[in-house]
Amino acid sequence: MNPPPHSQPRPLRDAPLLLLITTGVLLGSMLPMSRVARAEGWSPLAFAFWPALGSGLALVLMGGRSTTPPASARPLLRYGLIAGVLSVAVPNSVTFVVMQHLGTSLTSLMYTLPPLFTYAFAWGLGIERYRPLRLAGILVGLVGAAMLVLGRYSAGTGSMWWLGLALCTPISIAMGNVYRKLSMPAGVSSGVLAGGMLLGGALALLPLLVMHEGALVLSASAWGVILAQCVFTSLGYRVYFHFQRVADPVYFSQFGYVLSATGVLSGLLFFHERLMAPTVVAMGIIVAGIALVNMRPREAGLPQQAPSPPPALGR
Repeated sequence: MNPPPHSQPRPLRDAPLLLLITTGVLLGSMLPMSRVARAEGWSPLAFAFWPALGSGLALVLMGGRSTTPPASARPLLRYGLIAGVLSVAVPNSVTFVVMQHLGTSLTSLMYTLPPLFTYAFAWGLGIERYRPLRLAGILVGLVGAAMLVLGRYSAGTGSMWWLGLALCTPISIAMGNVYRKLSMPAGVSSGVLAGGMLLGGALALLPLLVMHEGALVLSASAWGVILAQCVFTSLGYRVYFHFQRVADPVYFSQFGYVLSATGVLSGLLFFHERLMAPTVVAMGIIVAGIALVNMRPREAGLPQQAPSPPPALGR
């Protein structure tokens, strides 16, 4: 009897764990960089606009060289604008605003919630089939999110308002996840899709930037922050789409938790923030909900169901 053939080991660039950590850390850099940008004089709109514009142009220029132009540009333009609003313009602007009031650590916890909202939206639209464990995970995770809100309520109605606004970030990201699942153009490279999404977000922010922002008179160090964030965002989204091709959807969804951990750790290490006990308990409940959402039926001792189309997951 011949021994089974050995599978070829994956190259290091395709290692899922390495891609998971790299994607989360690179995209999570936005959280501490938002604090630095604020100190350098950048407004929320400007800091959301310029990195999206610079990163989008870089990704489109790099990806366009290896991609055959589509027969019609209209679907790609529509995709880029809608995905950019939902996945870039709204989350990044809201994050920058609430970061100044809630701190880096608590704002970072919002990035643990998009998978839960994504499953809820996908299930409601019929993309995701009914699975008791995942529904239970959504409910448990939302209990944890409610505890975050109620925990902050004791600090005053101002904190309650800012935390409620912060919840727009995971909701918008989840809506973007579902939209990309349903509307992603075929035959276009991931670099062009990512760049188009970033440019769509920048385009959506441009009218607001023109109406509300004055002339840009900022220091070289302020533009250095924008340049650094462009590098982080470009690399992050390039790795993001490569990771999406290499890993299965459930594993891929975990990068949001690395992103959140990056923000929490940066707040503790660089901004001297402290996590209160109710926040830590709420974090634990959210993690429990995430574990239920990602648990396979056989891991819970339940009969394995027939496979269904992969869920809409991602940032």
